[in-house]
Amino acid sequence: MSSNDTKHVQTELNEEEYERFREFAEEHGLSLKEASHEALIEWVERQQQANPNDAAFTVLDELDDSSLPRTAQTDAREEDDLVDEWHGNDESFVLAEDPSSNS
Repeated sequence: MSSNDTKHVQTELNEEEYERFREFAEEHGLSLKEASHEALIEWVERQQQANPNDAAFTVLDELDDSSLPRTAQTDAREEDDLVDEWHGNDESFVLAEDPSSNS
């Protein structure tokens, strides 16, 4: 980047803030300028809000209510039923213990 492509940002820190920042930059092998740049970019990225119009947030609104069944039907069975039905012999498995029973 040429100096015409960059802008400068300046801030003030009290003695304690400056020392913490200087030590942090030194520990990470960065100059104060490099550490400042990274800190500002990270802060901006964290502050940016998600776009509420993103498809990830609107997909449920787009579903047609009539396309969904009034009541959901499942083939819910007990774990033992699934194990009894499994006839594979090329893989072995062990069911994990219930973690709540270890207390």
